[in-house]
Amino acid sequence: MKRFKKITSVLLAAAMTLSLTACGTEQETTEETTEEIVSEVTEEATTEEPVTGNQIENGDFSNGTDKFNVYTNGGNCNMNVNADGELQVDISESGDVAHGVQIYYDGFEMTQGVVYEFSFDVHATIDRPVEWRVQINGGDYHAYAGEIIDVTEEVQHISSQFTMEEASDPAPRLCFNMGCVDALQDGSITSESMGTHSVMLDNLSLEQVDDSGAVADAEAVEVPKAKVNQVGYKKDDTKLVVFSDLEEGDNSFTVVDVESGESVYEGKMTEQVNNAAASEMNCSGDFTAVKTAGTYKIVTGKGEESYPFVIGDNVYDETFKSIVKMLYLQRCGVELDKSFAGDFSHPLCHGEEAVIYGTNTRIDVSGGWHDAGDYGRYVVSGAKAVADLLLAYEKNPEAFGDDCGIPESGDGINDALQEAKYELDWMLKMQDNSGGVYHKVTCKVFPETVMPEEETDELVVAPLSKTATADFAAVMAMAGRIFGEESNSEYKDYGNTCLEAAKKAWTYYEEHKDERGFVNPNDIVTGEYGDGNSKDEYFWAAAELYKATEESQYKEKMAEALEGIENIGGLGWADVAAYGAYAALTTPILMTDSSNLLKDIENAFFAAAENALQISKENGYMVSREGVYEWGSNMGIANNGMLLCLANEIRQNEEYITCAKNHLNYLFGMNATGYCFVTETGTLSPKHPHHRPSQALGKCMPGMLVGGPDSALEDPYAKAVLSDTPAAKCYADNEQSYSCNEVTIYWNSPLIYLLVATQD
Repeated sequence: MKRFKKITSVLLAAAMTLSLTACGTEQETTEETTEEIVSEVTEEATTEEPVTGNQIENGDFSNGTDKFNVYTNGGNCNMNVNADGELQVDISESGDVAHGVQIYYDGFEMTQGVVYEFSFDVHATIDRPVEWRVQINGGDYHAYAGEIIDVTEEVQHISSQFTMEEASDPAPRLCFNMGCVDALQDGSITSESMGTHSVMLDNLSLEQVDDSGAVADAEAVEVPKAKVNQVGYKKDDTKLVVFSDLEEGDNSFTVVDVESGESVYEGKMTEQVNNAAASEMNCSGDFTAVKTAGTYKIVTGKGEESYPFVIGDNVYDETFKSIVKMLYLQRCGVELDKSFAGDFSHPLCHGEEAVIYGTNTRIDVSGGWHDAGDYGRYVVSGAKAVADLLLAYEKNPEAFGDDCGIPESGDGINDALQEAKYELDWMLKMQDNSGGVYHKVTCKVFPETVMPEEETDELVVAPLSKTATADFAAVMAMAGRIFGEESNSEYKDYGNTCLEAAKKAWTYYEEHKDERGFVNPNDIVTGEYGDGNSKDEYFWAAAELYKATEESQYKEKMAEALEGIENIGGLGWADVAAYGAYAALTTPILMTDSSNLLKDIENAFFAAAENALQISKENGYMVSREGVYEWGSNMGIANNGMLLCLANEIRQNEEYITCAKNHLNYLFGMNATGYCFVTETGTLSPKHPHHRPSQALGKCMPGMLVGGPDSALEDPYAKAVLSDTPAAKCYADNEQSYSCNEVTIYWNSPLIYLLVATQD
């Protein structure tokens, strides 16, 4: 067979610029993709000394396949330990790319300046190339070191030394590419020519040879012990600061004018209480009395200082615009012009027709918003995002106006409606003639770290799903009512179109409600958004249709659906019953209903709001979180703040609004990590979101709410740097940490509502 060129010590240097200021450079979508290298949160673990010994656990496979995993991209294989104690990979389909079949190992670290030796034994049932790589676990997946090996039936012992020339990486990946590796060379060997075969690995070892050149890790950020809303406070807001782990006797604080250096207010702190979720002692201070516009900081009696913040009437204006504009910057199927998108402009993307899964039929499903850090578009999450935007518009249209900096600005029509319509137009394309709604449109696999126009794999429309159909019916009914009330005749007609589509979707759901929830087809690995219980979607659809039409059939179905709902306070993509409850409780005709339906909904809805309020009173940072911080916990924080605001719309309660504002304070910096979780906002904010345009351009898109602490540590980077970290601090500002640092349209959307509802 032909010989393959060996690529030894492939060392791709990439300078990592560390900055402590705001941005300069995914559950939902459970995607394994990663990047960036140095941890920047005080509480995160750092490597003080290079690790010695073999870093590959179970490298002799004496414990079966433990620690080793399979990734496929167009390929197919089975992995087991054979009678000779080797890892045997039986490959039935190699795929068309090198990583069509990939065996990988996580859970080790690489220190800058250290010389390593990697060795292993390998053979196969055919002559073929195999590539090993030690690589960054995400982004462009570039190799720190790698080699293509000409594998035969004879056992070979491979050994290679290399120096880690890049910044230390606490969570790299070791992988063996067993797909069509020859694609890296001249392509003479194909998946078909290799056929079914096996590759065997054994005695894997990664050890240090020389650590004399080891480079110390960059120092971590020292988070202030005084946590404030880094964006600021309106003049008449309740103004709070939370302190953590202060020295004994440090029980007073001053508010200092940054410009003059003068103290303008002196205050006392509350008693310290234990915050188990953050593993710290907290107390708070109130400086509501400070109402003069200006820039300030908090200074404790013993010299602890907060980040600076602003007090003023228009303190949130620019931040609000950037959070709303994120939706525009996520637009798909259209060119983003530089005059509106700035550095994030790009040519038209994903404009081609997509194939309906399992058929040869192609349809136009262009448009809509890219859902998250990848370029998929999903109906269930899109419905939540549109609902939040429309509810914010209903709450206060003037908060948006006609100057949000999108192409439609200045045409006399509210920008919130026009941004919502962009997503609604796409959703209408996702409805089949039967009335059913396709679940999503993505490629079969997640894209590499590229700009949206560079994702050129075939677009696939996933099958119809009942959750997508019910969510579609709900948000289209909402849109039908809201657009139908507009004075603009075009928008009135559009409202009718939306309402008719909602009714058609309702009919389809009724006929298919006993079918199972959506599950990804085997060869589609993008975000599933699976949901086994669609009673809450059914309830929401019925409530919105009843509010829009006042037809009794929908009221009857609301009562039927209500019986199967466990959580009526849900405002996420999976639990949406609170949307239905709010719709029902704001439907005038339902107020005259003599049944117990309205009372049952009201009791359940306010029980959820009261529960959020009580939990917040017991949390050191005054938000509705106990011991667990889930994937996308910042969405949960924003959702519960939104829930309290919705409850206040129905039954005014000052405690609800005060608590909701504390949820906003948390997201803007008054939390255990010290981060303002919105990119390009505040003093310390995420600089390295898991977001492909930001990664591809090396520049952080502004106005994006990241996922936040995830105490389950659901990506390799988080596992590597956050082990033994308190739940409330399990956050990493790193592109590799998709479970902490991804972004989505439906995390921004409840924050949009929260800003509108708390700033009247």
